[in-house]
Amino acid sequence: MKRISAFILSLIMVFSAVSCDRTGTSSVTSETISALKAEVIKSDKNHYLNELPLPEKSGSVLSSAPIDSGKYIVAFRSIENVVPGFYTTDADFSEYILCDTGIEFRENAEISVRFACAADGTLYAAVTEITHGGIPPYNYLASEQNAEDFDWNTYEANTEYYYSVYKFSSAGKAVSKTEITGMDDNEIRDFAVCGGKLYLYCGVMYTADETNGQAEEYQLSDGVAGGIGVTAGDDFVCGIYNGTDVGIMAGDKVFSVAYSGEPVSHISSGGNEFDFVFAGKTGIYGLSGNTMTEIAVNVNLGINEGAATDIFPTENGYILRIFDQTSLCYRLCLLTDILEETAPHEPVTLKLGVLYQTEDFSNHVASFNRSGKNIIIEPIYYNEYDVYDKEKDEYVSTGTDQFAMDLITGDGPDLTVFMNTSLDLKGKGAFADMYDLMDEELSRDMFMPNVLKACEYEGKLYSLPTSFSVRSMAVKTKFSSVEDQTFEDMLATVENAPAGMAVLNCASKMNVLTDYLSFSDFAVSCKDGKFSVNTGNMEKLLEFCNRFPETESGEWYDAGRDEVLFADFAAERFSDFRTYYDMFAEPVTFAGYPSENAEGNVIFMTCNVSVMEKCSDKDAAWEFVKSMYIGNNSSLAMGRNMEFPILNEDFQQLVKMAESNGNFTKEELEQAVGVIMNAVRPTSGLPHDLYCIITEEAQPYFAGECTAEEAASYIRNRTDIYISENE
Repeated sequence: MKRISAFILSLIMVFSAVSCDRTGTSSVTSETISALKAEVIKSDKNHYLNELPLPEKSGSVLSSAPIDSGKYIVAFRSIENVVPGFYTTDADFSEYILCDTGIEFRENAEISVRFACAADGTLYAAVTEITHGGIPPYNYLASEQNAEDFDWNTYEANTEYYYSVYKFSSAGKAVSKTEITGMDDNEIRDFAVCGGKLYLYCGVMYTADETNGQAEEYQLSDGVAGGIGVTAGDDFVCGIYNGTDVGIMAGDKVFSVAYSGEPVSHISSGGNEFDFVFAGKTGIYGLSGNTMTEIAVNVNLGINEGAATDIFPTENGYILRIFDQTSLCYRLCLLTDILEETAPHEPVTLKLGVLYQTEDFSNHVASFNRSGKNIIIEPIYYNEYDVYDKEKDEYVSTGTDQFAMDLITGDGPDLTVFMNTSLDLKGKGAFADMYDLMDEELSRDMFMPNVLKACEYEGKLYSLPTSFSVRSMAVKTKFSSVEDQTFEDMLATVENAPAGMAVLNCASKMNVLTDYLSFSDFAVSCKDGKFSVNTGNMEKLLEFCNRFPETESGEWYDAGRDEVLFADFAAERFSDFRTYYDMFAEPVTFAGYPSENAEGNVIFMTCNVSVMEKCSDKDAAWEFVKSMYIGNNSSLAMGRNMEFPILNEDFQQLVKMAESNGNFTKEELEQAVGVIMNAVRPTSGLPHDLYCIITEEAQPYFAGECTAEEAASYIRNRTDIYISENE
């Protein structure tokens, strides 16, 4: 087995302890068991995901499980019929036989089914039936069903829940039925059978006896995170969450599984290789003894985060039930280390260094990996290298440091995604110029020119965001009509404001300073990849910040009543402009943050993607970059992540939508579009260490211990030293 580096090994440890009896409650406490170290390893095999046939052409798999040696059962709901059918199949899942289980469901009931196998292999099914006073169930899979015309109030007001557990024979026939009582109204999400007890999870964990069905709440002092099951040794396995850590309780042990994410699937016996297997939020894992094996990573398989909700071993690999966001149905897939003969061989694998991530972006990577381009994007999450020492109030190590080290050693990724692309790396030849990679499908003239200008460095394009927002300072036009104000313009507006009028809401010396360091180039600027401090301007900025209180007052001033002069403005969509127009209730000037070059409105970019100069296949990397903006698999274009898109065509569609909805006058919309399209300056991207130097040296001045001139000089000296040491 191939070992993961040492820092990951520390992520799986016993973080609490458990004493478990199978007759009622469990107590998870740190006093009852000593800490147990474990290691995480990667599988020494490459695993592939193959979609399996379904019993019918379209529909959704409710649950599946082994029923006998080499034989499996599937509960399946077709699009036309809300009542599920039960099918048996062999290990290939290639042919299905409709099975008469003998189960009868209530008329007009919504039905969910969850299978579970006891340690001896006996199959059980937990069934939830939800009725609505005789109203036929809403068929969410039917295209002709209209949610807007449905009488949801009556439907929900007459809701009743019924629970049953069935025991099956090896032939797939229900041989006994236990009606479950005493549970709160909710669908059974997961189900396990252990030590003769039934375990049912529906947001709250319950246990029930198979003979009488009376449910009792199963107490875990550290809570339940979801995902339950049983090992071959008849030990109960349960996902738990204690508020800060996610773990798995297995018998008398509790393992932290922060690395894998919480177990979102039913936890199954692991066959011959593991004690049990589960699907975490980010991948597929097996645990044996004190060792957890990463069998496969979701995104590499083309699975969205948390999409795998069932897993169990078969003779050919592992069967997964996976939620398909396009069809809103669950499908079956085989996870195997055997590559199909028809599959494309030797895909291009590119490493993606992730220094900032969102769920939308992770899901898009998964979408790209299953798009059939024979290119696999393999994320490397550098945030896992962030180690913070609370006592010293400092980072022991950071992902950025590790990323820089990987570049030096030649182990760096092929692509990267940043919150803000590192400016110092731009000047060192780390990134490829994406202008050289553009083609007819995605060319330069398809992008908004101002966004490209904000991304450029010395005429080269080293990064592209998935979307952007605009930051500014808004003021009533009667107080100032100056757009893209300078620092002197802002001071003049403040001095000419009515007496007693607040300058900013929620302002303190330090938060005004940090805002201006982020959004203004007045005191700190960047040129040729190097940050520099203007001592005289820093002195003026400190003096301006010093007029504000030490801490925020907590009092909110009304801009419409002229109680406050400026409002910090952030627009991620056109409706944000409407909010500020209404708030001021008069004509508004978007003055921007004080700028030396009349570029006050600032572009804040999301998920900046770069191609590294040393990328092993730049054409393949560009295929991935293109997928963010064009094509059927793109989940990021058109502002779907709730910010402005960076393609001209997509942005103009949003303008037309804003124009047609009638929320803006012609003048208001023209002003809003102008603010967006004329913003060309990105946020400062000031490194964290420089922030710390400036704020640290500003504090003595704010405390009256030195002059603004002295503080500005100290800041300049220290930042010059820092910059020279890190060139």
